[in-house]
Amino acid sequence: MRVRRKQYKEAEVIIYSIIDIAFLLLIFFILTTTLAKTAGSKLTIPSGVSDPSRQEEKQIQVNLKASDIYYGERGDHVSLEEFRARLQGENLLARDPSKRIVVLDSTPDVPYDAYFQVVTVIAKAGGVVALVDRSEEAGGDR
Repeated sequence: MRVRRKQYKEAEVIIYSIIDIAFLLLIFFILTTTLAKTAGSKLTIPSGVSDPSRQEEKQIQVNLKASDIYYGERGDHVSLEEFRARLQGENLLARDPSKRIVVLDSTPDVPYDAYFQVVTVIAKAGGVVALVDRSEEAGGDR
């Protein structure tokens, strides 16, 4: 007796649905990807060498916390009248306009009236107010 061999069909792999899914994913990623260039700016970083013949005056710093005024780099606590007298003593009107900058840093709990009075004193003394703006992620308030 002769043994008959079964004939097996060659297996077919149906890949049409896989191709459809791949194209759908490709289209999805193309449409959801942003193709905008990120904005940037060129920075010119100064060298670490300072010129001793050129001494710059430091900017005046004023900190407002609650209703208190802190003047200068050391943070001397002053009243509004003392602040007015110290700014008059700086003689801001005689300076070059670029050297009249007064850096004003205030906490969120400062009353508007106190803030407005300090800004008015700075303006009357001839200063230019530069406000410090901090985002919450960058460190919050002091």
